[in-house]
Amino acid sequence: MIPQEMKELYDYESRSLEIDTLKTSIEEFGQLEPITVVHVNGQYLIINGVLRYQALHCLEKNEVDATVLSIDSESKDFSLTDLIVHTQIQKVKSAKEKIQEFISILRLDTGDSNPLRDRNKRYDFLTNSLGKGWSRSNVVMMVNVIKWTKKNGDQLNLVEQVFEDKIRVSEAWFCVETLAREDYGYDKENESQILDKFLKGEFKKEKVEQLVDIFNFKRNEGSTQIKILPIKTDNYEILHGSIEHIELPKDMEIDVVFTSPIYYKLRKYGDDPNEMGWEKTPKLYAERLVDSLMKPYERLKDTGSMFVNLGETYDKGQCLAVIEHVVMEMVSRGMFYVDRVIWKKDSNKPISNQNHRFQPSYEVVLHFAKSKNYYFNRFKIKKDVTDYKISRGCKDYGWDGVNYYVPNFYKQLRTIMSENELRDIVTVQTNTARIKHVDGEHYHPATFSQMLPAVFLSTFCPKPTEGYTPLIFDPFLGGASCGRTALMMGYKFCGVELYEKNVETSKRVLNESLQEFEPRALDHLESQKEYVQVA
Repeated sequence: MIPQEMKELYDYESRSLEIDTLKTSIEEFGQLEPITVVHVNGQYLIINGVLRYQALHCLEKNEVDATVLSIDSESKDFSLTDLIVHTQIQKVKSAKEKIQEFISILRLDTGDSNPLRDRNKRYDFLTNSLGKGWSRSNVVMMVNVIKWTKKNGDQLNLVEQVFEDKIRVSEAWFCVETLAREDYGYDKENESQILDKFLKGEFKKEKVEQLVDIFNFKRNEGSTQIKILPIKTDNYEILHGSIEHIELPKDMEIDVVFTSPIYYKLRKYGDDPNEMGWEKTPKLYAERLVDSLMKPYERLKDTGSMFVNLGETYDKGQCLAVIEHVVMEMVSRGMFYVDRVIWKKDSNKPISNQNHRFQPSYEVVLHFAKSKNYYFNRFKIKKDVTDYKISRGCKDYGWDGVNYYVPNFYKQLRTIMSENELRDIVTVQTNTARIKHVDGEHYHPATFSQMLPAVFLSTFCPKPTEGYTPLIFDPFLGGASCGRTALMMGYKFCGVELYEKNVETSKRVLNESLQEFEPRALDHLESQKEYVQVA
């Protein structure tokens, strides 16, 4: 009989599909595995094999194969419940064992010639036995994956990865569909490794389809000459490494430092185990950050300024006062503290309702200078000047030549400078003029608007002249947003970047900026300024 302890431990009332599958198996092959019983007080109590027993009972079998355990029921250590749990511990199966069971139950090796009703029972049995993630549709999908890989090979180990719970059934089937395309296959996958990177989570399905199309186009087009972009030109230089360890040239003179360093405990930017931003306390973070900022600060001209864009960090609803720690540390090092400018961001990401504070809509830009004699030139954009539009082939505003256009950068720059009239609240939306990544390029998760540094450079940095071009410096280069702004405004630029993947992006961005730089557009923009005398 089935003991009450067994019924209390396990649910046998909703297992009819499994019982029906066992009935079919027993009818065809007989009882292959005995049930386990224990003899207690003159009764045989089932402790393993309840479903097999119920299937045999439904088949009206008079005999049941059983293994009888001998237990000292008078022992104080005896517990029927403990014994039941012990015998229910299932063997931990390897992925290959699970695969073989799957194939055997559905008879994929021998061909499933059974009636549809029997096949459906087998599908339902697997849905129940395999557990979470194995809906009937996933079982059917896995059947198709196995059939395809048996015929075409499984170089990506799709089947094994599914049963090791490394990938989902739908991901394996998507790979099969992609490999089955007329314009793709294992030969091209071995060359491009697009699906391999998809399975590692580097990009999504939509990106796979796009990359396959790009790969086929470039493969059919033939080899193309690769343009090697420079890390240093007359106008810009990228220093690859950490600002903490790089030695700046002794003769370097910086006019403006503008940077957005790694924020405290918000995200990882790469695989460097000593990456800044993960110190134990905000104080330690502030000390390490300011250690790094002191290097370019020492190279600032007496008229130079340093701008540091920072966001605050919260932990379990508590503000960590990161910005205050950084300010106090910079002041303690002798830096001349000018101002705290609010960067108003109306398009900030919303916060969870679990956070009981106002919706964030700003970050700060800390302004420090080398001395009280820092460069400053107050201006405002004339309100009565209509924005210009220069199109291909036209002549306007007294300019000579044809085939000229005004890059979008200068239109956006004029708009930003017109909207922000030297107040300590600057409005620049995060999605305005951000760096756009190209196919195959590493995605940087924290690029900011190129218009943000433009507001400060326009006021706190001297204009380039025929005899001198000011130098802008960024110790945390990232995607080169500040560098692009500096070059498009006619300045020279130098940046430091830890990660090679970001260096490659920055080389492209800075090289393209040099090609797009249009001094006539910049001169025209300058002509729209009205400089205001400071009393």
